Amino acid sequence: MIANRTANVLEFPTILQRLAEKTVSEAGYQKALNLRASTDRSTAERMMRETAEAETLLIRRPHYPLRSFDSVYAELKRLAMGADLNGLELLRLNSVYKAAKLAKESVCSEEEDFFIKQYAGDLYFEARVIREVDEAILSETEIADSASQTLYTIRKKIRSEHELIREQLQKMIKSKEYQESLQDSIITQRNGRYVVPVKQEYRSNVAGLVHAQSGSGATLFIEPMSVVEANNRISELQAAEQAEIERILAHLSAYFRPHIEEITHTFENLAQLDLIFAKASLGIEMKAVPVTFSEGLSLNITDGRHPLIAKEEVVPLSVYMSEQSRMLIISGPNTGGKTVTLKMCGLFALMAQSGLFLPARSGVCMPVFEHIFADIGDEQSISQSLSTFSSHMKNIIDILKKTAGKSFVLLDEIGAGTEPQEGAAIAMAVLDHLYSAGALTIATTHYSDLKAFAAQRDGFENASMEFDAVALKPTFRLQIGTPGMSNALLIARRLGLQESVLQKAGEFLSEEHTRFSELIADAHKTAQEAEQQKTAAEKMRREAQEMLDAAQEESARSKEKSKKQLQRASEQALEILSDAKDDAEKLIAEAKKIKKQSLPEQTKSIQHVRGSFDRKKERLRKTLNTQKRRGRALSAQEIQAGMDVRVVSLDVPATVLKEPNAKGMVQVMAGIMKLEIPIGDLESTQAAKKQQAQRTSSVTLNRQRRVSSEIDLHGQAVDDALILLDKYLDDAFISGLTQVSIIHGRGTGTLRKGVRAYLAHHPHVKSTRTGQYGEGGDGVTVVELK
Repeated sequence: MIANRTANVLEFPTILQRLAEKTVSEAGYQKALNLRASTDRSTAERMMRETAEAETLLIRRPHYPLRSFDSVYAELKRLAMGADLNGLELLRLNSVYKAAKLAKESVCSEEEDFFIKQYAGDLYFEARVIREVDEAILSETEIADSASQTLYTIRKKIRSEHELIREQLQKMIKSKEYQESLQDSIITQRNGRYVVPVKQEYRSNVAGLVHAQSGSGATLFIEPMSVVEANNRISELQAAEQAEIERILAHLSAYFRPHIEEITHTFENLAQLDLIFAKASLGIEMKAVPVTFSEGLSLNITDGRHPLIAKEEVVPLSVYMSEQSRMLIISGPNTGGKTVTLKMCGLFALMAQSGLFLPARSGVCMPVFEHIFADIGDEQSISQSLSTFSSHMKNIIDILKKTAGKSFVLLDEIGAGTEPQEGAAIAMAVLDHLYSAGALTIATTHYSDLKAFAAQRDGFENASMEFDAVALKPTFRLQIGTPGMSNALLIARRLGLQESVLQKAGEFLSEEHTRFSELIADAHKTAQEAEQQKTAAEKMRREAQEMLDAAQEESARSKEKSKKQLQRASEQALEILSDAKDDAEKLIAEAKKIKKQSLPEQTKSIQHVRGSFDRKKERLRKTLNTQKRRGRALSAQEIQAGMDVRVVSLDVPATVLKEPNAKGMVQVMAGIMKLEIPIGDLESTQAAKKQQAQRTSSVTLNRQRRVSSEIDLHGQAVDDALILLDKYLDDAFISGLTQVSIIHGRGTGTLRKGVRAYLAHHPHVKSTRTGQYGEGGDGVTVVELK
């Protein structure tokens, strides 16, 4: 059991408020605010696993797996009593079904054996009911005409009667006979019936029923006798409409009534999932990591960041404690971060045992505490006439009484507020008692006696908040192993206190205190030098490892790419050669057809056949170029900006613009085009310079040709369009385009079908898709080229 007072001191409710704001439902919001740390290890581990699973789903999926849903306990209670629900109540129940459907589809579709599947798997909903409620109820007060055929018919008749009345009254107010009698030429309603405003003195000129009178009495609102029957029919139809609406609501209510128990269980599971995904969302926002729970009292926090301090201001803190070192005594100057360290450790314990990730570096390990106690801050009580010291002692006495089992005790400025020697003595006794009780304890102090006490006792460890003596300000970094200094004389000197006063103050210090301070200073200096050396060595090691990893990765990537390119080239060559016989047979068949065609048709057919064989020829040429290099292959280390190379697959010369990047790609300039080419596709031009010069011009011209990323075939006959499309795809492929758009329009669909059938077998085409919204929709086919 962890007291609310401790949670409040550590500002845990503020974390819960941030968590609640991540929920999507009122039920989840309340669950977040009421979340409490568990003292049971298995429960804490289960909650941490649930959060980790939810985080995995949030990272994998583009959409949040939950949607807002309403609390439905009141609706379910009314259903159980046999009452039918109104439109708003049915919509609230339907929101639970919709949320259940989304959550179940999102969570249960994962292949992993996620623990949170037990919540999602039990969710109950009926897709048919969701659909019917959505179609029938437009809003909390509006039922759709299409909810039933009867309702549609009734409302159609009502609209017809309304129109008939308006036509009759419109004629009346426009007629010269009534112009003088009417106060205004308008049609209005009173008591749900159509009326016209008549002047009081002309009441006898308009036969009808008076439904209302203006405040002044000058105007009477009269229902003319000519529309009384129509108004009566509308009233009857409206009564029938209401009866039909009640029947529809009763019908829809009947869908939910047999499943009150399932809906209740579903609502509770959705609220739990809402809380779990909110935990994951908060963890992602804080860049937090999951926690491993230790068997004993080992506590390991690396680069922990207090979650309530702005990210641009927070300084990471590392805290390490174990069974062999259960008492950590932190000292150092005021405003140096001692209290923040205490609060962070306590808050981390509460968060971890509530299933929340911690903002720290991976590898956080925390015990599962049965009790967490905190005496932090100035709690002077005027109402109880208690001094600061008395207030702290009252809290400490209560803590000592309750400390048992796995307890975590946080004491800020222990023993402060009274005479230093007595305060230090009390602090030592309290810490000794807590150690004997087996508690894990962190305490802050300024007392030198307490620092010396910790240095001499097994199981105790000194720590300090680092202070920059040059800049005269704390760094807020925790150093474990050495006690801290208050630096009072140094700060006073920097602030301008007279040297004579400082010397006198130094004389008043005991020789033992001075010697102890000097030892602490030497220890800090040695620790800082060791830390600097460690940091430098770690940096050198990391850089060396990164260089080695990069070299090995580059070498492996280059070999693999070369191997794949040769393999692909061989496959393409075999494919082209194996197709040669089929192509010859097709050519013979085409030749036979051409003889029977008209001259224009013969020209189109010949162009089509030639284009087909030109593509085969080009593919074979590229394959042979890849299989047989004329120059020497280059390594990543050899390639430098400004050197001349040859792109093997394109058979063109190029100049290197940038050295290879981490992915093994080199930026080169081929003619006027900038390209990114794999290292394995480049070779030295030295051995093949002369031979390459003979062929460069014609190929380079093709590569440099400016080709649009789209072609418009609107209005073309299918055969004509395919000839243009064939040439365009060749040009686009040679120009290095990876995606183009074919505009064929919607029309009758003949051109679209012909184009897509042709693209399905074209050698340059990798894949095709219909244009999306903003790209032209079904009137455009987007082609990804090989």
